[in-house]
Amino acid sequence: MKKLSVLTVLFVCCISIILLIDSQSKLGILNSIEMNKNNNQEINNSLQLKSKQTVEVKNAEQTEEKGIEEKIDASIPAIKKESFIIVIDPGHQAKADLEQEPIGPGAKEMKYKVTGGTSGVITKKPEYVLTLEAANFLKSHLEKRGFQVIMTRSTHDVNISNRERAEIANNYKADLFVRIHADGSESSKTSGFSILAPARENPYTLPIYEDSYQAAQLILANIGKEIPLHQNGIFFRSDMSGFNWSEVPVILPEIGFMTNPEDDRKLSDSSYLSNLMELMASGIEEYAVFKKHN
Repeated sequence: MKKLSVLTVLFVCCISIILLIDSQSKLGILNSIEMNKNNNQEINNSLQLKSKQTVEVKNAEQTEEKGIEEKIDASIPAIKKESFIIVIDPGHQAKADLEQEPIGPGAKEMKYKVTGGTSGVITKKPEYVLTLEAANFLKSHLEKRGFQVIMTRSTHDVNISNRERAEIANNYKADLFVRIHADGSESSKTSGFSILAPARENPYTLPIYEDSYQAAQLILANIGKEIPLHQNGIFFRSDMSGFNWSEVPVILPEIGFMTNPEDDRKLSDSSYLSNLMELMASGIEEYAVFKKHN
């Protein structure tokens, strides 16, 4: 009987010990699992923090880059939008005015107020029609760049003398007066773009000679990248009332020879004409930058 009691006690103790060990093991496993969960959470938190920091750094870099871009963008209009005025004169008009006016202030020499111009050897287009088409393209390209543009005429049915056209530019205190024309020649082989500018020795235009020449050079450099030039591209004149009455820098682009079949066809191609005027606008823009810094 005593043996049975002892065995019973030992059996109970063994069972208790086994249950205790099993309980501790389960607790250990649970603790281990919980620790792993905590560790994983810490790793996830760390990764999320690093990801957030990376995003913040990228946002900061983007903000800085945006700030730099905004500063650059702001500097461009500062050059272009400071009331830089360009007066464009589409040469000629529907009906010539052969009355005469002085070639310059106080001059005794007289010239026709405005002639009829030439016409296309193939297209038969009058010069006054072509010059207004070109002027509208140039106006559009310049306005897109932020310039203020004034046109001496927007229709063909006008009567404005060369002196009066120059006086429009003077009244607006234009930074540049652009007189658009097309050329003509007795030889159908003569072709190319050129610019007429006031001559150095011309007493009427002495104050505006340097700026006019500078504008002509910059525009010609841009045009010459894509468009064939006539001879060296710049011709100086003292006999033009549209120059001599001008008190502001002035140039007269001869955009091609309408008496040359190839030039005539190209000048009536709107894509060609628009591109030509865009090249001219780029040259004018360079002149505006030059004037701002000189």
